[in-house]
Amino acid sequence: MLYTSGLSIFKKIKRKLKPYYVMKNHGNDVVAPDQLDLEQYRNGVLTWPGFRVNYLAKLMRPEAEEWMKRVSGEAVSEDVVLVSDEEDVEHCYRILLAEMMVNMFSGQMNVRYMGELKV
Repeated sequence: MLYTSGLSIFKKIKRKLKPYYVMKNHGNDVVAPDQLDLEQYRNGVLTWPGFRVNYLAKLMRPEAEEWMKRVSGEAVSEDVVLVSDEEDVEHCYRILLAEMMVNMFSGQMNVRYMGELKV
């Protein structure tokens, strides 16, 4: 199963989950948003729709697709969670990533997104 979580909530979860930190410098940079886009969005220079377009374009790159396919495959047989430091669930890139993974691979692999983790 595939889940998403903010970092502060994830630290409180007692279940055994395999985390993928979708943040810069955590080994998953091919699917982490560009730092400039994040800064511009957080400072109000870039709107959420603009950020979303830029981020989804990044996820269409071959290296991002390869990462999503590998992690989606893992999520079929174990509980995987996409973790970011974003607290705003309504405007959160980890959820965009999870939805993209399901849209791309649910037919091939039966990966299912179970939503945001709660304490």
